Amino acid sequence: MIHALHGAVGMAGDWEGILPQARMWNLWTLLERGEVSLAEAGDMIASEAQDGDSLIGYSMGGRLALHALLSEKCQWGEAIIISAHPGLSEGEAVREERLQSDQKWADLAENDWPFFLEKWNAQAVLNGPEPNWSDRAELLSHQYEVSKSFCCWSLGSQEDLRPRLCEIACPVRWIVGEEDKKFASLAREAVPLIPNASLEIIPGVGHRVPWEKNLFSPS
Repeated sequence: MIHALHGAVGMAGDWEGILPQARMWNLWTLLERGEVSLAEAGDMIASEAQDGDSLIGYSMGGRLALHALLSEKCQWGEAIIISAHPGLSEGEAVREERLQSDQKWADLAENDWPFFLEKWNAQAVLNGPEPNWSDRAELLSHQYEVSKSFCCWSLGSQEDLRPRLCEIACPVRWIVGEEDKKFASLAREAVPLIPNASLEIIPGVGHRVPWEKNLFSPS
């Protein structure tokens, strides 16, 4: 079984056509009953997997995937991490700045959904071809959970996972777009810390690697 975790402001259906055989997680359901930390969410994901299952996480889903890989509730067979951040290492001032920034995103998502979506997709990191995704309007049913995720799953509240990456036992393929300079640099830091990991930098694409270039089509 392949478990696929979508990104921030994403949906399970984002993986349709890319990984139709996967269990495409609706990550917002993890927040429906209240606040859930990244570590707790990782445990929840791992607890629904079987030993030997595969895990794929993109961006925010990649951060959740790292926590699931570090969970004791599952022995994963392999993992693919795409365009993910291992955690802030620059100190408390940077962490607090990120928390404040994500609180603004949370407030905007809660109070002005159309403008939130417009502003979110206008970010420079998301430049590139528009993904062939279903209508983002479907996300409106999870508006509260999307808003909450910017606090519960903020990078500012995430532990710097670099010291723990050595605990990941399964093979890991870490993928990033060549044009995504920040996340390519982060990947170069993270991959050597994982015992059985490889780094794949995809030329000519940015942050939304799976939708700019189908990595999972048969060769």
